[in-house]
Amino acid sequence: MLFRFLILFFVFCICALIYPIEFFYQYDVNVILFFEEIRSPFLNKVFMFITDIGSIKYTLPICIVFSALFYYKKRKVLDIIMLVIIFYSVRKLNVVLKDLFVRDRPSFQFVYEESHYSFPSGHAMNSTAIYGFICFIILNHFSGNGNHRNTLLISTIILVGIIGISRIYLGVHYISDVIAGISAGLMLLIVITLIHSKLILFFDKNRRY
Repeated sequence: MLFRFLILFFVFCICALIYPIEFFYQYDVNVILFFEEIRSPFLNKVFMFITDIGSIKYTLPICIVFSALFYYKKRKVLDIIMLVIIFYSVRKLNVVLKDLFVRDRPSFQFVYEESHYSFPSGHAMNSTAIYGFICFIILNHFSGNGNHRNTLLISTIILVGIIGISRIYLGVHYISDVIAGISAGLMLLIVITLIHSKLILFFDKNRRY
């Protein structure tokens, strides 16, 4: 677990260090320009919908629905508390990081205009942490065969990935923003799941949950 965290921290730091360098900045630019070339009215609508899935417009009601489901099915109040914590903490942490790095948004042709700074991507970071934690809880508490579990895990990875891609396609983030956002989201996810697991063991030992 520590090794994974350190690898993700390394990836985040690399993104933060190299994005101001002209050579790597041009790579960031070229990726955005590639997506500009393939834009169409239909794809714009598709990616606007996908990007919304990573916004509070969807993450908040999804968290409410799964909180109700966790309580109804398993009476796991701790799962609900930790989901609330990760929902608010990832959003707060993203704002702190954006204010720390103060990277401007891409200044090219964008599909719609975003506010605040660019690094790291909030949609990528939020969706990684929130949907990742929901996936973790489902895998922990809801039984199923290996194929179903693998399908859930792969589906979550794909969802986070296409949300990240949507941010680049729409012209509101560089690829380095997205990679850093996913890395930061995974780091927070590791911390929260570790705390969750420790609390489960503690309460199980004392038979109080």
